Amino acid sequence: AQRGRPDGACGPMLSGSDDSATDIRTYPGFERRWNVFQTVVQVLIGLTIAAGLAGLFGDGPLARAERAVPGTPLVLRYDRFLRAGYPSQMRVTIARPLDDEHVALDLSADFLEHVSVSATQPRAESVDATPAGVTYRFRLGSERRGDITLMLAPREYGATTARVSALGRTVELPLLIYP
Repeated sequence: AQRGRPDGACGPMLSGSDDSATDIRTYPGFERRWNVFQTVVQVLIGLTIAAGLAGLFGDGPLARAERAVPGTPLVLRYDRFLRAGYPSQMRVTIARPLDDEHVALDLSADFLEHVSVSATQPRAESVDATPAGVTYRFRLGSERRGDITLMLAPREYGATTARVSALGRTVELPLLIYP
């Protein structure tokens, strides 16, 4: 006969105590912090998706902007969010005929520290550097209206303001350049 088991069966004997029960411990402080962390991550993911759909990282309603130069028939269309190293455009539309066949656009020096103008369409008649920035002069032709496109090449990332002056008036365009 085997020792330890009154019924004579083989194997370990189960006692009446709960030695085989799993000890489950809770850590309420950790669980509370973990739930807050998960909620914050989910909110950030949701905000990133919403910002992308709105145009913060490319095309969308927030990506493009339009600003009129006050007191003039000029309207500027541009991208608010640029990416360093990727080309972009700024379009100047002259909505109604001007008094002169020529128009000059002044771009501020601090804007040109972040962005260079690689080309213009139509080609500028003259380009002059000034202490305040660069002046591009365009011949509009007999219609004295039309579109001017500036091909932009963002170089340095960060927030900047493009100050564009034409016909004696200035407009400021806030821009953000991503790395």
